[in-house]
Amino acid sequence: MKPFRKQSEVQSFDKSKHSSRVHRRIQLLTALAVLTFSGGQFLAAEPSDHDTPSASPPVRLLFAGSSSTYWNDLPGEVARIVNGQMSGHEGKPVTAEIVGRSGSDIRVYLNPDCNYQYGVKPGQSFLDKIRDEKFDYVSLMVVCRFITGDDDGNEDGQAHREAVTKYCQAIRTAGGEPIFYEMGWGKGDREEEGRRRIMALARQNSIKLFAPCSSAWSRVYEERPDLALQHPQDSSHPGDLGHFLNLACFYATLTRTSPEGKLPREFHVWPHLNKGQKEARKAELEVAYAKFEPNAYQARLPEWMRRNAGAGFIGRINNDDARYLERIAWECAQNALKQLEPTALQGARSPSGRQQ
Repeated sequence: MKPFRKQSEVQSFDKSKHSSRVHRRIQLLTALAVLTFSGGQFLAAEPSDHDTPSASPPVRLLFAGSSSTYWNDLPGEVARIVNGQMSGHEGKPVTAEIVGRSGSDIRVYLNPDCNYQYGVKPGQSFLDKIRDEKFDYVSLMVVCRFITGDDDGNEDGQAHREAVTKYCQAIRTAGGEPIFYEMGWGKGDREEEGRRRIMALARQNSIKLFAPCSSAWSRVYEERPDLALQHPQDSSHPGDLGHFLNLACFYATLTRTSPEGKLPREFHVWPHLNKGQKEARKAELEVAYAKFEPNAYQARLPEWMRRNAGAGFIGRINNDDARYLERIAWECAQNALKQLEPTALQGARSPSGRQQ
């Protein structure tokens, strides 16, 4: 036990030591003031969404594809919902970019004269971008229509399959890992056969990350035909609920956890407006775009994409429907893992957090 000291002894201290402590304190406060004062105002430190260290290098995603890839800012929204939560990269920030051209199969990127609309520098090709910019993951939009054959030179889908295989090799040579984005929004036999061929191609290329979006859409078409996955005026792109389902599929794939109950019920979307509707709402859209502050992903987009992103439209879904779609995404992701890599299921976590 320490001896009891008189109050006078407690209050008696070495003035030189006290002065030294005060001096050090003043130096520290001065340094903090210098560090936090910038541009005429004090800057408050803001915690990140996932408490991610600012010095941590981001996980970089590249999405290659056409309109069903860029619609609703899918790449940026995927990066946002998996930020700090990607399997094997927990706590790290996630960024996304997009490359390609609208209305085209990704096989056209092998053409030296490909007319890219977004994502490449002058004179740069898709393969150049993969080689030089070193992305951690590259999402390839593998499409039911293209893998089953669509026109001259790709009658049986061979050109699509060969291009995807070449891209997978290039991605891995550059130190990254490919992701298959299974795409096909139709309800017929072509989509069913396309999904079978996409899975076979994934197995041939030892794919570990497979976003089963078309498979999830097929389940919903069968079980809940009341849920409109596409907008009534747009049969080419995901509608608000279709976009939500795709996000859930990517979340399940990239985090290896169930998305059930985890995705926001209000989310950023693009408008589905025909030419007349755009003209009628021109003033409103211009005001929205003038106020638009693009994030890092959106700032890289061409203006015609940014105008859709800056329209200020919000998608909404009720909680019951959201949980249903999230559950379907998780079940389809689990099924894909079973077909691709039986041992991969050992690391997947259920909604309760228990390992499967």
